Amino acid sequence: MRQSISALLAIVQLTVAIQLPFLPTSHTEGYKFDPLLHLPGISPYFDAVGSGLNHKAPRDCEVTAATYLVRHAAIYANDKDYEDYIEPFIKKLNITETKVRAFGILRTRRDGWSGPLAFFATWKNPIDDPENQLEKITLQGLKDSQKVGKHLFSRYPDLVPTTKKVYADKKSRTKDTATAFIKSFPQDVDIVEVRDSHETFHSQNPHKACKAFTKEPGDNELKIFMGKYIPSIISRLQPFSPVELEQTDIMGLQQLCGYESAITGKKSDICHVFTDDEWMAYEYAWDLKYLYMVGHGNPLSPYLGFPWLNTTAELFEKFHDDHAKEGGQRFFLSFTHREVPPFIATALGLFNSSNAFAEEFPTDRINWSRSWKMAELIPFLGHVGIEKMTCKRSGAGLGAEADGGNEYVRIIANTAPRPIPFCQDGPGASCSFEGFKTLVADGMSAFGDFDRVCGNKNKNMDGDGDVEGEL
Repeated sequence: MRQSISALLAIVQLTVAIQLPFLPTSHTEGYKFDPLLHLPGISPYFDAVGSGLNHKAPRDCEVTAATYLVRHAAIYANDKDYEDYIEPFIKKLNITETKVRAFGILRTRRDGWSGPLAFFATWKNPIDDPENQLEKITLQGLKDSQKVGKHLFSRYPDLVPTTKKVYADKKSRTKDTATAFIKSFPQDVDIVEVRDSHETFHSQNPHKACKAFTKEPGDNELKIFMGKYIPSIISRLQPFSPVELEQTDIMGLQQLCGYESAITGKKSDICHVFTDDEWMAYEYAWDLKYLYMVGHGNPLSPYLGFPWLNTTAELFEKFHDDHAKEGGQRFFLSFTHREVPPFIATALGLFNSSNAFAEEFPTDRINWSRSWKMAELIPFLGHVGIEKMTCKRSGAGLGAEADGGNEYVRIIANTAPRPIPFCQDGPGASCSFEGFKTLVADGMSAFGDFDRVCGNKNKNMDGDGDVEGEL
């Protein structure tokens, strides 16, 4: 009897299930705002969504060569961020410290912090030895380097084993990143230190080879927008703080969210202090800064971006359809700094808007629909790459000729394909290799006079060609 009832219930349940309409799952189901996805330049690495194109090569296409510029892994903090924003807040925080004896043990506690800031009573400063930590790679950063290296190996299992050399400049943060990165590769790889006297220095670290480049553009716009969004935050948080909060303190707190998360590998408690709209305001403030310093708001940017594109075009010219049968390196890596991927993106127009600057980047409000979002390009270990593909079919892209060639290139930014605005004639919105060469040749014709624009007296700069610090 029980078996009959069970069988009947099963039939009823199946009938009900069959009769229920199929409803698609909402794309926003379970969505939670994550501030670590909105911290230009200081967040742990994450894959970008990009334009939504498949991250794998298009159907009937094979990636036959690839070259990448990779930003170094997470550091404790860079000098300027620490001195301008983080250190002033830490000094105020330390003023509130008192010694408390509990169960015979003397402990440090901070008084007066309450509400959303109550955790500061026992919070441990992750940058407790700035003289030896600033600009240095964190242990978590080294672990993340290996993870991203492993990811690229899984993406290019046939290309990565051909790598014999990778390139890094003299900075310890780039060399340490490279050392950890290649541990995920199955073969031994040499790390070549590239100095300003090397031919590749201008393309790998163009800002360090350009005397005209400074970090100052965008400072004024950043300061103006800080004055718009931070006062309301101070009004909200001041009742819970025993010290007077200033605009630089709030900026330092928001930066500590990113840096502490990158140092420890766990999301900082500070990240929960701010609302999502306050985080989006922080993101916009730094997008403003990067726009004028390394983006299309700086006339120098295309001059600093095209050398690497030109080097890549010349390199890819050596590889043809049958190159898979040939020996030699077909996967290339250079480790660099956060300024460089935006130069490349700007030269290609990947994050540029067609709006005038005044409309695209007002300083009195957020432009929510802007294209320029650097959180998606320059987290720690952020990278921009170019793939050369051989495709069996031709004419698969918009506007492609039926008798066109079968070699194409794709731009990859943090794993996601990013179509070139004026060259999408191949599969998966890729660019025909001939079209890419034309684009680069036109760019070099317009922006190729690197040394004149940079004010360099000689092709190879005097000294080490370095710009002290990083942003």
